[in-house]
Amino acid sequence: MKIRSILLLSALAALLTAGTAIAAGPYSIVGTAQSRDGNLVRTEYTVKAGAHPLDRFKMVRIAKDVPAGQLRGSILLLPPLGPSFAFYEQREHDARGSSIAEYFADRNFDVYGYGLRFDGIPAGTCEAGVLDCSIMTTWNIQSMVDDIAFVRSQIELLHPGTRIVAGGASLGGMLALAVANDAPGDYDGIVVWEGMLYSQNPAVIALNQGYCTAIEAQIAGGGVFDSVGPNVFKDVTRFARLVPSGLTPIPLFPPNLTNHQIMVLLLSVPSPGPVTMPVPNYIQMNGSFPEDRLFFADEPRMFENISRFISYAPLATVRDVSCSLAGVETSYTSNLGNFHGAVLAIGGGRGFGSYMPDNLALIGSANRIFRLEPDFGHIDHFMTPRHRDFVEKPIFDWAKDLFH
Repeated sequence: MKIRSILLLSALAALLTAGTAIAAGPYSIVGTAQSRDGNLVRTEYTVKAGAHPLDRFKMVRIAKDVPAGQLRGSILLLPPLGPSFAFYEQREHDARGSSIAEYFADRNFDVYGYGLRFDGIPAGTCEAGVLDCSIMTTWNIQSMVDDIAFVRSQIELLHPGTRIVAGGASLGGMLALAVANDAPGDYDGIVVWEGMLYSQNPAVIALNQGYCTAIEAQIAGGGVFDSVGPNVFKDVTRFARLVPSGLTPIPLFPPNLTNHQIMVLLLSVPSPGPVTMPVPNYIQMNGSFPEDRLFFADEPRMFENISRFISYAPLATVRDVSCSLAGVETSYTSNLGNFHGAVLAIGGGRGFGSYMPDNLALIGSANRIFRLEPDFGHIDHFMTPRHRDFVEKPIFDWAKDLFH
């Protein structure tokens, strides 16, 4: 086993050298780190994406230490805006194989992940001028599509001839649509989980036209990022976990409410905003403020997830989402008619789900499956203790049949 591992690492090093040599444009792999848990090998690559010091992102591979011929195919997981790729690596009670990424790797899929460029920037460093964060003005959806194209090229090097599906939750679902639009022939299928970039619904369009105009004005006025929104979510859930019955110390909310009530209010009551209500009737998780409870979410799982949130959201990214839903930005969906791969869509009736069919109808493929949970909020599929039934198993069955 030791000799085999040495040979595997030698082969991997050769591939990385080759990948760096042929990297297009500014992209190059500048660092690697590897760990093992049983027969699962996790390799993290640091990718340089430009001259600016912050123009970096992580690419992750998790696969069994077996010959490539024993792997079914490749799944490229694309990140949500909140916790980035950490979303797919969140375990239950630190149990091996309990994360989404490890679930698929354990079942002989070659699993890859893309981490957002703004993942890992410490809170407050941009505002204080400790870091020059002006580069975030260029971090729009197109920059992510370009990053993912590089990751796609590396999958070809690491696993030649593999079939590939790409997808993810929230922003990850939007990116799945954007990469299918950008390179329709590059993927055998996409998973669009609670994400959309197009609608014909007048209420969705009107809501996002307001957001689009406001964000473009912020950017024109020198705005670069939102650091308030992500950290409000983190603060609210942290207080709810530590002192649930204590009165909220956060000045944004009524001072007579408890920390737990504020958490339920924030997550389960519609609140206008590009992230908090991009479509009508949208909530993060279904629950009842009067009853002070969430209907489907496992609170410890939710607390851990939100604690992983990254600290910044580039306005350029938020602008692209809102302006796409407003019908102002069309570059990320105008070519979807040329995508003929398989599509698995997952939606919640209190999230994007009720409005996703318009976007799915743009896709050229007739091989489309749409799984809608009418009572779920935006992220209840992940937060419920039964997430295997709503996320992992449906994706596994779909991908297994696709790669058969």
